[in-house]
Amino acid sequence: MKQAVQFGAGNIGRGFIAQLFCESDFATTFVDVNADLVSALNSRQAYPINIVGEGAEQVQVTNVNAINGNDVDLVSASIASADIVSTAVGAGVLKHIAPVIAKGLTRRFENGGGPLNILICENLHGGSDYLRQLVTQHLDISVR
Repeated sequence: MKQAVQFGAGNIGRGFIAQLFCESDFATTFVDVNADLVSALNSRQAYPINIVGEGAEQVQVTNVNAINGNDVDLVSASIASADIVSTAVGAGVLKHIAPVIAKGLTRRFENGGGPLNILICENLHGGSDYLRQLVTQHLDISVR
């Protein structure tokens, strides 16, 4: 099964992005600093979401787990082996996750891995360029 890493297990991460990953046959590893939420996701490994409006339904999001964002080694290892990474943490938090993304990309490069798509799901004009700039600051020149 393909592997996605989702930074942020809030409304957008759990209620939208992970649903799309699940429907696309990805297992999703959430990265969040809320210890109770990380524990609940690891305990249940699935959760329901309610689609509202015409054709309302309840959908199960499955094949999920979570890592505490403070565990830099485990987060970077997950990035290194991921098929895709996405963020939904709020624009102001991107500067805090950039170093671990850089560490994960470095590990990926050192392990012979190829390019990695990172989806920036933030309400920020130019978010991808901004995150690229932040991550690049933490990358060794040989990895850039």
